[in-house]
Amino acid sequence: MNKNILIVLGGAVLAAILVAMLVQISLGGKKGGGGGDMVEVLVASSDLKIGQELSGGDLRWQEWPKDSTFRGAIVRKDNQEASEALQGRLRRDVAKDEAVLKSFLLKETSGNFVANSLEPGMRAMAIKVEAKTMVGGFIKPGDYVDVVLSYKNKFKASKEDGPLFQMLVSMNISQWATETILQNVKVLAIDQTAEEDNKDDEAEVGKTVTLQVNAEQAEKLALGAEFGKVTLALRGVGDDTIFEKKWPTISDARLTHIDDEVFLAYQNLKMQTGVQRNIVRIYNGSTSK
Repeated sequence: MNKNILIVLGGAVLAAILVAMLVQISLGGKKGGGGGDMVEVLVASSDLKIGQELSGGDLRWQEWPKDSTFRGAIVRKDNQEASEALQGRLRRDVAKDEAVLKSFLLKETSGNFVANSLEPGMRAMAIKVEAKTMVGGFIKPGDYVDVVLSYKNKFKASKEDGPLFQMLVSMNISQWATETILQNVKVLAIDQTAEEDNKDDEAEVGKTVTLQVNAEQAEKLALGAEFGKVTLALRGVGDDTIFEKKWPTISDARLTHIDDEVFLAYQNLKMQTGVQRNIVRIYNGSTSK
């Protein structure tokens, strides 16, 4: 009986020694080859939201076992910056430290490109155009424009306001006025084309232009299209200056200065002759003012 116990204990000790040796060999092999089998994979630096445009600081490189890399993983090449590895707008939420794949981005050549390209909080709005209202067709998707509105103003002075006030009104506006209602607005599409694909770079005139605007600008544009004639003024590349208007609204009467010259000459004549009458009649074509 004692002999059997000794045999069992001896076998158990031998088995324990063998297991320990195998574990040591296994761990030693991984430690020796692990350092050269690591790569860097692109991951999110923080929680990213759907529709967000990737920018500097959104992505970073994370060490990853080479034998555990998966299909679609973006692996760092040489000293590549994280911001250079992937650019675009996200089509889904991405959690912090989650690997970012190219499939997470919106595809610009498929689906609703206009909706995909809209910045957060912005709207797409189309207006009717013609050659002379869109710079002869030289406006392309991706350009920036100012929106100029020309409209009729029926403001008239009554006889009770007196001749001087009537003259003041007639000398500043007859019927038409124009002013810039929107500045630095991005062009999203011309007709159904949202990408610049004219290889010959020839001017093409569309019938509608889709602009990127915020909610307030959308209201102005909608009313302006009903109120009068909308014209697009093309901005230079990189010009994002928003100017503050420091001149009076341009009107048909203010476009030329002949009325002002006649009135000034009349005022000088009154001072020289002593005539105190305040009635002066200015003829413009077949009408008198």
